[in-house]
Parts: sequence; C-alpha cells; structure tokens
Amino acid sequence: MKRTLCRVFSAVSLLGLPALAGAAETSVDSTTILRIEQRDNGSQKDTFLPATEFLSLDATRLADGNLSFHFYGWGRVDLIDKSFNDDRAAGSLTYGYLKYRFKQANADIRLGRQFIHDGINNEQVDGVSAHSDLPYGFGISAFGGANVHTARIFGENSDGKGDGIAGGRINYRLGGMLELGASGVYESKAPTLQQHTSGNHRLIGGDVWFSPHKVLEVMGHTTYNTETSHVAEHSYLINIKPVQHLVLTGEFNEQNDRSYQYSWAMFSGTALHATPNGPLVDAGDTSRNYGGRASYQIAKLVEISGDYKHYKRVAGNANRYGGDLKMGFFDNMLRAGGSYHYLDAGPGFAITPNPSGSYHEMRAWGMFDSKSFTGAVDFIDYLFKERVFNEKQAWEVLGSLGYHLTPQLFLSGDVSYGRNPDFSEETRGLVRLTYNTTFSTAGGKK
Repeated sequence: MKRTLCRVFSAVSLLGLPALAGAAETSVDSTTILRIEQRDNGSQKDTFLPATEFLSLDATRLADGNLSFHFYGWGRVDLIDKSFNDDRAAGSLTYGYLKYRFKQANADIRLGRQFIHDGINNEQVDGVSAHSDLPYGFGISAFGGANVHTARIFGENSDGKGDGIAGGRINYRLGGMLELGASGVYESKAPTLQQHTSGNHRLIGGDVWFSPHKVLEVMGHTTYNTETSHVAEHSYLINIKPVQHLVLTGEFNEQNDRSYQYSWAMFSGTALHATPNGPLVDAGDTSRNYGGRASYQIAKLVEISGDYKHYKRVAGNANRYGGDLKMGFFDNMLRAGGSYHYLDAGPGFAITPNPSGSYHEMRAWGMFDSKSFTGAVDFIDYLFKERVFNEKQAWEVLGSLGYHLTPQLFLSGDVSYGRNPDFSEETRGLVRLTYNTTFSTAGGKK
C-alpha cells in the first residue's frame, strides 16, 4: 500500500510536465559529476569512478499564472568498482510537486513529493500540504500523505517508517517582533523489524521567534515525544548585536537519547552503544551542548570570530574552542582565511577503543572568482592527542579550478590528496559540468 501511494503522488506531481512548453518561465539546472577516487588501506587498492547527474527544473506562472512546477532528482552509475552498497546504479526523486498560490490570505497548496519544514516538522512526504494566513495574526498549515522510503538497512526489508504521515502547525505573529507556533506530526504504526528496534514517529511541540529590537533575536523549539511521554529536545539560539559589526551568539541544545531517537531504526531500545561490558550510553540518558560565538567585522572585507562549545553526555564530556579569520581582496574576488580549533575530550567521549578523542584542527583556504575563472585551494590537518591506529594525524589538501565555457555552461574540476588512519593514501578527483538557464514563454533565453 505504501509503495502504491508513493507512486501515485509522484506520478501526479509529474502531470505538470506537458504544460512546461507553455510555461511563462522555466529554469533548468543540470550538474554532471564524474568522480575519480583511489583508496589504499595497505592491503588493497580500490578505484571508484561513479558518474552522477543532478537535475532541477522550475516552471512558474503556469495556467492562470498562479500554478508552478518544481522538480529535483539525481542518478548515479558506477563505471568501475561499486562505490556504494551492492548497486552499480542508483537514483532518487528528491522532490517533484505542483504548487498553486492563491491571491488571498498568502495561501498555497502543494501536491507531490515535497519537504515539510514548518515548526518542529521536518519531513519528506508524498502527498499534499496547504498553508494560509488567518485573521488577527494567526496562521495555519497542514500536510498528509505517504512516507518517502529511501534508507536501506542491512538485513531488513523496511526502513522502519510507517505507511502514512500527517501533521500541521498553528501560529500567531505579532507584527515583526514575535511569532509563536504549535505543531505536531503523527506517523502510522512502525513495522516490526527483525534485527533492529523502531518506534512510532509521533511528536508535538512549540517554537518561538522573538525580536523586540534589531539588537536582539531569540529563536528555538521544544519537542515532546508522545510515545515515550518525555521531552525529546530543547534547542534555542540567541543573537545580540550590541554595537555595529559585532555579533554575539549563544545556543543551548538538549536531547533525551531515547525520546529523540525513538523512531530511528538503528537506535537500540536498551543502549545507544553496546559493549561486552555493558552499555556505554543508556537509552534514557540525556545529551547536552551549549556555547557561544563572537564575530567582529574589523574592516569591510575582514572578519574575525571566536567560539566555544561544551558537550556533556554520560559517555564523557568535551570542550571545543577556537577561532576563524576571513579576508577579502580586490572587491572580494579573492577570499582567504584560516582557523584553529581544539577538541578537549574527556575519557570515554570518543566511544571507540581510542584512549582519547582530543585533537587539534587547523585549516587554511583561499578562493578566487571572476567572470571567467574560479579557483580554490583548501588544506585541513587534524593532530590527535593520542595515536589512532598508530597514526598521529590526518590531513588533506584540495584544489579546484573552473571555467565558464558560456554564461550558462560551467566546467570545473577538483583533486585532493591525503593520509589518515583508515587509508595510508587517499586520492580523489572529479570533473563537474554545470548548465543553468532560464527560458521565457517563447523559448528564448533570459
């Protein structure tokens, strides 16, 4: 039943294709990537040569001018070794839907495969969604349909999701200073898996955005898992701009491991990380992180920032801190920067056999962008406090070069080389061809 619903909704969304020839405006983006990668782990070498195509299409002002069609998908073919799982070819329709915007109440309706980002809801659905403003600052939105099944779990014939899903949000907005929302999502009963634990995806929650003055902005949300009868997550962010060019940011995030990951099929119902000596993290434990960031624009094209974050969980605690420098030259055609961060991890934080998860992270990069050429170089290095598989560091250097063949056609390539605990040598490269254009009703380019 669930596969039938997915096919029906996806097919309905593609019904707009015949109307594209008469569309007032159609935009096409195509990116073709040929990736070359060689991995050497000391015992064998693998060579990968996958060809991937990304295609997006947007047609607006269809029919009476209020209808539009939106599509994005990708496909991959492996030309040598298999780069992922056991399939030499794969692909996916990321989204494909028709959208009709009404002339009143800022209302719209969508039909087809789509993403829902509204309040606490972040879902991919084959179905229908609608939104409308209401009098006195209120608003309402709703969605429903079939879940999109894309994940593959070894040893299972299901990804742990239920057949159907529905949800919505009610909100209140007071001018340009406050918005309050209440939302929820209800998924049909999750299937029984053979080797994994999967729970029902059913949440309710609230979100807030508050900005009484341009110097202050607060936003965040809280979710409650109705299956576990426990708060699943708190996530809040505050931005303060006390003086010009200075931005102070603070954040707080807390998750109850069991309630937050309850519907994830790879989450064990008894322990997040099981070992012969017992669980490292119990399913009922709470993970928390909080920190801040300060950034200051020294000059028009020069910005410096520093940040700090503390991680706390039963398995161990850690602190990460450091800073970034970004610079621009020649009207920002040339950009460069560097950063340093240190993760000071306590015992057990890495949740691996490694004695310590602490490391230094250093990065330096540069980018050049003109009407004809683009270029970039990026170097990143990790220095481990304790050796990982007898390696003291992991590093990689990447270079990129691109050329505009025409205003619509862009050819570029990347190459990288590095060494890390997994591979004594790792070389990767890709060639990318990007096509972007917009056609008017008469078929002319814009």
